[in-house]
Amino acid sequence: MEETKAPRFGHKRMSYLFYNLFLTVGFFIALPFLPLIFLSGTRYREGIAQRLGFYPLSRTRLVAGTRPLWIHAASVGEVRSAAHLVREFKQRWPSRKILLTTFTATGNRLAREIGGADCVLFLPLDFWWIVRRVLAKLDPSMLIVVETEIWPNLLREAHRKGIPTVLLSGRLSQGAFKRYARCAGFFRRVVGYFTVMGMQSAEDTHRMVQMGAEEARVSTVGSLKYFSGNGRGPALAMRPNAGGESQGTYLLVVGSSHRGEEQMLLEAFLSLRDRFPDLQMVLAPRHPERFNEVARLVQSLGLGFARKSDSNGRQSFEEEIMLLDTIGDLLGFYAIADIAFVGGSLVDAGGHNLLEPAGYRKPILFGPYTTNYRSVAAALKRKGAGVEVSGVEDLIREITFLLDDPQKRMRMGDKAFEVAVADHQVLERNVNLAASYLI
Repeated sequence: MEETKAPRFGHKRMSYLFYNLFLTVGFFIALPFLPLIFLSGTRYREGIAQRLGFYPLSRTRLVAGTRPLWIHAASVGEVRSAAHLVREFKQRWPSRKILLTTFTATGNRLAREIGGADCVLFLPLDFWWIVRRVLAKLDPSMLIVVETEIWPNLLREAHRKGIPTVLLSGRLSQGAFKRYARCAGFFRRVVGYFTVMGMQSAEDTHRMVQMGAEEARVSTVGSLKYFSGNGRGPALAMRPNAGGESQGTYLLVVGSSHRGEEQMLLEAFLSLRDRFPDLQMVLAPRHPERFNEVARLVQSLGLGFARKSDSNGRQSFEEEIMLLDTIGDLLGFYAIADIAFVGGSLVDAGGHNLLEPAGYRKPILFGPYTTNYRSVAAALKRKGAGVEVSGVEDLIREITFLLDDPQKRMRMGDKAFEVAVADHQVLERNVNLAASYLI
């Protein structure tokens, strides 16, 4: 394997000194507030010992002493992408142990539910003394980062230990690029610690090179979120009330909604129910800590709803709304939807994964804020597979058109599927890039 060296830039030690000084001062300032973290709910205290680098032997014993392949996936979306990598690496190298880390608690729970990895842990906080101890304890043979999470001390310490560090399905949005540009010299040094980088698009590749990455180390390999797993998309689940539903019963699935979107979607839903009284909605807030907040909003509008957590695993429901207050069930509801709306797009949150419902041949609606999936949104609109809406009136109009025309729904769904499986070799390209450096 060719030895890789981070490029030399002036003041490199000073920049890391300031970064670590900033982290350390922040840590000691936060210490008095630590008890509040434990009182603020499981979201904040879950995995806190692991984040400090203390991993229980019951979790790590399967990978201890094996030089595991370490894959890091920050949250739910990245975990789903990483699951493809885990399965492919296990098929090619069945004896290789795989360690999967996440940053968020929801991502951690989903990673354990999906399975495949030999060990699932929380990512350690990016303090050099914590990272150094964790690397010594876990001793990985390679570190793979899915999408783009740039943790300066983790990358630097891995480089110092001679651990190949690979970025796969990398994404660098224009907004993130501008933020990193504020400390351009520092982050130029940091990205230099990546052994090789595989980016989602030519735009991402160009931005990474502009950030200071050596052009020879950066290539375009595509997005793992395009990959459906079997070339046909996931297996279809049963339609709610299947077998007993009357003609004219429809399901609108709203995935990954943010504050401000639910109000618009529920107002549109109330109006649509006048014309389509059998219309039902599955509403899936993006962040678990907002489940109760959204439940109160639904109640305030006089709508009946059921919680998925109270359904004993069933997808069927009689109420107008199903509040999806569980993790990992959204894809199953996309599979049985008549129409899908993908959230984080009516408000400026960058949008979420448009390819998930596309893989199930569903017509897709989304708002104007799709920075995170700009190329996918453009492809869906270009093919007539997705429609951009900007508010309540647009939602009412476009959903009415689709509910009135089943053939249009089918055509749009087929076109969406074409976008979702446009690149069958994306997984192979990502895995092959990493395999070149696997020790």
